[in-house]
Amino acid sequence: MFSRYFKRRKEVTPHPAPEPVLGRYLLTADLKQKLHARGVETAHGPGAMWIPEESVYEAPCSVKWMDLHGYLRMGCFSYGVTGYFNNIDVGRYTSIGEEVQMGRGDHSINWLSTTPSFYLHEKLFDVGQSFTGAAEYDAYRPNTEGSQGFVMGSRIMIENDVWIGHRAYIRQGVRIGTGAIIGAYAVVTRDVPPYAVMVGNPARAVRYRFPEPLITRLLASRWWTLAPWQLTGIDVSRPEVSIDALERRVAESEPFVPTTFALADLL
Repeated sequence: MFSRYFKRRKEVTPHPAPEPVLGRYLLTADLKQKLHARGVETAHGPGAMWIPEESVYEAPCSVKWMDLHGYLRMGCFSYGVTGYFNNIDVGRYTSIGEEVQMGRGDHSINWLSTTPSFYLHEKLFDVGQSFTGAAEYDAYRPNTEGSQGFVMGSRIMIENDVWIGHRAYIRQGVRIGTGAIIGAYAVVTRDVPPYAVMVGNPARAVRYRFPEPLITRLLASRWWTLAPWQLTGIDVSRPEVSIDALERRVAESEPFVPTTFALADLL
């Protein structure tokens, strides 16, 4: 259904380098075509998506309808569908569902007020001048000399083979271990161990995907350093049966080296 976005243009004309707005670039038809050619899928049409200036991609991967803010690194064979994403590092073979919220900014809770008006050091609202106090509003800067500064958010680290379900909420600064599952609507406020299945608010581990000995071997194998086609012939549906073959295959294979590029390489 998205093939209409990828039709070859009859004439190729030079495009001036776009200017970033708040650290993000608007997705143009030209930029969408370049992403697609390099192995990055987006379901947004031109003009409907902003891409962080600080973004890096391992191909192939997909950002579908994601609303991207701040830093992004997307590993190969990973995708996200929809939601808010700010300051995240995504490993390989990771699946992110719909309406997921990751890296929403905190508010200061120890200052006089939790309002961003006191820590942004810029206008909170983009408004005109025809209201009482407009000039004072434009000129106001809060006195925060006694603080060490307010940090909007730290990076979320998502390792490999992670599945994040519908409408999950991931707090900034969290690390989600390889193989973990985050259930739908889960609220994750702490680091998640590898292969844990997390549900609830706050999220808690209700079980692990595999027995501990198998988890240890899967982590040690680093199977995600291979591409899917390098696992041909191995029964991926029964890791408890195929672990020996998987370990041998990884030991005998060269790691897959994906095409990796930054957004700046396309501008």
